[in-house]
Amino acid sequence: MAAQYTTLARPYAKAAFDFAKNAGLVESWLKQLTVSAGLASIEKVATLFSSPHKNNDQLVGMLAGDDADVGYKNLIQLMADNNRLALLPDMVNVFKLISEQDAKVLSAEVFTAAELDQKQLDSINASLSKRTGKTINLTQHVDTSLLSGARIVAGDLVIDGSLKAKLTKLQAELLN
Repeated sequence: MAAQYTTLARPYAKAAFDFAKNAGLVESWLKQLTVSAGLASIEKVATLFSSPHKNNDQLVGMLAGDDADVGYKNLIQLMADNNRLALLPDMVNVFKLISEQDAKVLSAEVFTAAELDQKQLDSINASLSKRTGKTINLTQHVDTSLLSGARIVAGDLVIDGSLKAKLTKLQAELLN
């Protein structure tokens, strides 16, 4: 279901990004979308989206807030009118990805069994930047289940050099 929601959210995110970029509001809209998506992720709020007694104007007011610009309120209204408010959590992710691609920036996460020092992080950052041609925003996560090595996720690129992945691959080869 998640992949389907992402597919449905993509045209809304693309149109929203194009509008926000032309208006010089990309950062503002990303923040607003993040808040709206957070609200839409709350189970009690999400159940209102499919309620037969829903009030779209109230939903738009709650999700867009009072300080949102007219364009953003129109986007949320359009999504409400088309019964697409449940797409907000996926839409914010797609909007962020489009924004990063446009800005030639890529968020990446490195998962390691132990914390890396700054020199190691800088080396990974430089390698990814060279490989992708983009500025990298690197976030480190410690995952002791990896045993050793690292797993790097940068957009669609996944590099898994962890001992856990190697052992899983060896196990699969031995069982086949």
